[in-house]
Amino acid sequence: MANNKSARKATDQPIFDAKIAYIYSDVPSYVRVRRTLPVLRRLFREVHFIGATRGTTWDDSRTKGIHYHITDLRMGHGLQTIPKVAMFFRTIRYQLKKIKPDVVVAVNDEYALPFVLGYFPRPQFLAVDLFDSIAMRILGKGRYLNPFWRRVSEFGLKHIDGLVEVIEERLEWHRHTPPVTQIIYNTPEITDDITPKTGLPDHFVYVNGTLSDNIHGIESIVGAIDKVPEMHIVTTGKFLGDFVQNVFLKHPKVVSLGKVHPSEILEILAAADAVYCHYNPSQLNYQYGAPNKLYEGMMLGKPVLINSENHASSIIREHGFGLISPYNDVDALANDLRTLIKGTPELKAGCEKAKTLFRETYAWDLMEDRWKDFFRRMGVPENA
Repeated sequence: MANNKSARKATDQPIFDAKIAYIYSDVPSYVRVRRTLPVLRRLFREVHFIGATRGTTWDDSRTKGIHYHITDLRMGHGLQTIPKVAMFFRTIRYQLKKIKPDVVVAVNDEYALPFVLGYFPRPQFLAVDLFDSIAMRILGKGRYLNPFWRRVSEFGLKHIDGLVEVIEERLEWHRHTPPVTQIIYNTPEITDDITPKTGLPDHFVYVNGTLSDNIHGIESIVGAIDKVPEMHIVTTGKFLGDFVQNVFLKHPKVVSLGKVHPSEILEILAAADAVYCHYNPSQLNYQYGAPNKLYEGMMLGKPVLINSENHASSIIREHGFGLISPYNDVDALANDLRTLIKGTPELKAGCEKAKTLFRETYAWDLMEDRWKDFFRRMGVPENA
């Protein structure tokens, strides 16, 4: 049914008689961007994407009908990005002057500042799609300036027309927001008839994504599987850090499949006992995050292992489709693994409830309706 809905929308006249530019400091391969661009294509008369390379490979499965403006800056990460960001700003300004969009959606609050300060030409409607606020995500020595980063974020958000956030708790965290706000969850499209991947251990937790030392709970899950002989780990994604590379990936009970196509992620999860979502709460961004894998677990009716400090754990606590334990508590996590192997009627019922809840409240098809409502409330002109 979801596929028929998408096919019908693709042939409809765009809702908004306007030109939109979407700005993201990377190529459009990140999952949230990949899902958003087709929505904008169906909603708007003309869609432009302004981006920059960050060392990420961009495959050919790009949304057709969108004008791409991607500069080859190889921006990297951390402090090395500062001069490249300045160069990217010049590229953005040049493209905006050429495109003259009616609507701009910029990813992250720092990209609102050049509009607010007059460096970028301001469109009639300016919004921010907030993946990772500068007020939450700074690490290293820069974290000591977090009060300053929060003021920078507040200044930008006070002077835009609309804000998109990923969960309610994170929207409530902001002290100042623009007139129009919307929650767009990091959810997948409904995918039925997933065939579980074969050739994997009988019992395993799926650990996927960008995995780093002392951030993604890798140390804890390794300690926990050492205490539960039947349990294994299957992992995919990008692996960073000494522990991840030299302990985690070399552990005899860890099966690494490396980088896989997004379609394979659901096949692996369909075969798993649970998906792992532990994040170091010392970073605000991880206290208020809502990872894609949480919603993938909901869609497939798979338990989610999440740490109690993450605000997204509240939905699991309410509906019972996962197990919650403190970050870095190896014994508590080992007990969660034993519960997965044993199984409980409550957990099974909660996971079945989560599948229904996903389809009724969280599926990406519903997020498209939220995007439409967001632009309408900002006053973007519609086709007659």
